[in-house]
Amino acid sequence: MELAAGAPSHWLVRLAGGSTVDVWADAVSGLTEQTAEQKHIIFGVLMDIDVELQQDFEVTARAPARPRRVEVAVARFPRDCVQDVEMAE
Repeated sequence: MELAAGAPSHWLVRLAGGSTVDVWADAVSGLTEQTAEQKHIIFGVLMDIDVELQQDFEVTARAPARPRRVEVAVARFPRDCVQDVEMAE
């Protein structure tokens, strides 16, 4: 198992209660108007993982041509708990 895209980006997730959570991820889903119906905002990391080990992870996307390459959820926040998400500088 290894990171497939190098070091992930640093995100700041501001929660409705005032706390800030640091998240390192390659991708985030659930922030656009097109995904507004999703209950969660999900952060994922692109990884190469042996196929037989993938069931141990929350796989959120797959690369059809590369069976080992998957996106794995590393953080999940209920949409109504998140005030703001921004990429850290």
